Amino acid sequence: MTRILSIILILIAAIGTIHAQPTKGIASVKSPDGKTSIIIYKINDTTLAFSVSRSQKTYIDTAQTFISYGKTYQNAIKPIYLSNIRQTAKRDTLRTNFGERKVQIDHYNELAITFKDGQLVNTLKIRAYNHGFASGVEIINPQKLTVDDYHTTYHWTNRNIYHLFDTKSENGYNSLMGKDRASALAPTLTIATSDTLFALTNEAANYEFFTRAKITMDNFSTTIAQTGLYQIANYYTPWHYVVLADNINDYIEGKYLLYSLNFKPTSNYNWVKPGKAYRHVGNKDADFATDRVKISIDFAAKMKFQYVLLDNGWYGLGYDNEFDPASDPTKTVSTLDLPEVIKYAKQKGIGILVYVNKTALNEFPADSVLTIYSKLGIKGVKLGFFKNRTPMDNVQASRIITKCATLGLVVNVHDEYRSTGVERLYPNLLTCEGLRGNEHLDNTGNHTTLLPFIRYMTGAADYTICYDAAGGSRLDLQTTKAHQLALSIILFSPLQHIFWYGSPEWYSNEMETELFKRVPTVWDDFKVIDGYPRRHYALARRSGNTWYVAAIAGLLQTDIEFPLSKISQKTCSVTLYEDDTNNASIRKKTFTATPSDILKMSIRPNSGCVMVIEPVGK
Repeated sequence: MTRILSIILILIAAIGTIHAQPTKGIASVKSPDGKTSIIIYKINDTTLAFSVSRSQKTYIDTAQTFISYGKTYQNAIKPIYLSNIRQTAKRDTLRTNFGERKVQIDHYNELAITFKDGQLVNTLKIRAYNHGFASGVEIINPQKLTVDDYHTTYHWTNRNIYHLFDTKSENGYNSLMGKDRASALAPTLTIATSDTLFALTNEAANYEFFTRAKITMDNFSTTIAQTGLYQIANYYTPWHYVVLADNINDYIEGKYLLYSLNFKPTSNYNWVKPGKAYRHVGNKDADFATDRVKISIDFAAKMKFQYVLLDNGWYGLGYDNEFDPASDPTKTVSTLDLPEVIKYAKQKGIGILVYVNKTALNEFPADSVLTIYSKLGIKGVKLGFFKNRTPMDNVQASRIITKCATLGLVVNVHDEYRSTGVERLYPNLLTCEGLRGNEHLDNTGNHTTLLPFIRYMTGAADYTICYDAAGGSRLDLQTTKAHQLALSIILFSPLQHIFWYGSPEWYSNEMETELFKRVPTVWDDFKVIDGYPRRHYALARRSGNTWYVAAIAGLLQTDIEFPLSKISQKTCSVTLYEDDTNNASIRKKTFTATPSDILKMSIRPNSGCVMVIEPVGK
């Protein structure tokens, strides 16, 4: 037979065409709230179609999804092979102790369309959510035919769209008009300038098969694709999904789709401890002397942090030779007594995290290295230089995370790695990088006000928050101190690094840093207050009875108002942290507010503020 490259072809016609051909309809599915509507119909014997509408407006009128086999084989995802259609509904909740909200709805309606061709059975699953939709394929493939390509294309009806995306996770974000062409990493944000459309295209549940998804934008289309070579007997593809909303609140709420599309944990992860970490940094062996590390531990304890990270330079041949294959990750530099440091940290209530890079875990048996760390009493690892560009990157990261789970180690994966929601299955994966973090000191509010709308829609991220010293400008940050305070609340990470480049002796003004002592890293609930990409962002997070309201501005002055009744029906004590007149230090104010009061925040460019709101007489 001629090789068939496209096993699934879902071509969505314009909505007018759909209404003109109702006799060819196969099935339809709506979201639980009835607003998202997907119609599936047959164009011919080789092509299916479905349209995606929200509130009776069609947003996507053409989409194509393909799976290709390397071997010549007639595809089984065609109307002529259709054997069964079934619809199911789920009304459940997502629960976690390590998230932005302890209880989140998990509501969707799903269509499962099964196609059979001999022993090959493919089931196309389409889910309709209140905040978007998703599609994926379940494959029964006893012949183990090799899958070498999987991609989905969405075509947007609106001609006034632009895309926001990155081409490398530490390059920052670019913009592109909808008619033009560019390549990117997942995810991509699509915004309509003439409508209230916000759409995020991303992947979910990519555990260890296929590469990380790449995205191509061209002629008002977005294509999300993975390539790889796998011989599989039974497999679920990663999900391709779109968060689709016509307002900012619904858009941000839609981040739960990522977790809904992943598997539940199969083990007990109550031992996982989220928290804040202080990074002990150095570029020579003397910087990792035992006494110097103890100073960092004392500072972390004073700040009521949970961890100290020994970053690059603590093991093997030291800082300048971390990529030398002979640099043994189980041997400390000569100045460091690691057992003594771990013992001292334990006495102070601090856990020790250690950095180890991909070179070391390739040259030395990863399982043995991690087992040694666990036996020493190390609490977690930061994995360096995991690029997540090839199938083996996903496989290796997944195996290390799984092994760490069995050893009681939390994990932070750095550099280009991005989770696709796998922390739901492996909650010991507390955070990962995959973004241009604050180690790039030239980041402005133009960058940070965009992050909640793209990178932080796809799970936790380690922004490596920096903070300058009182009255000084050692780091030459482009955002103010109050902006940095607000980031510790706005940018979600169950393992939050703070003072990334700072030395303990810098922080003598305790009023400037007192917020960091109390701010949590996991939350009970959140509410969006206001925001727009690259302009401003404000939200409220709740821990117990306390609300933390944080706001940041981009390159323009921003004034934000909201009624206290949005988050509380009680009289509250409000503590405001903001920049002083010259942005040189933090100014603190405390006042009382009632539910009828309007709380106001006036934020200068690249600045921010935080309100800690607690009920009076709690």
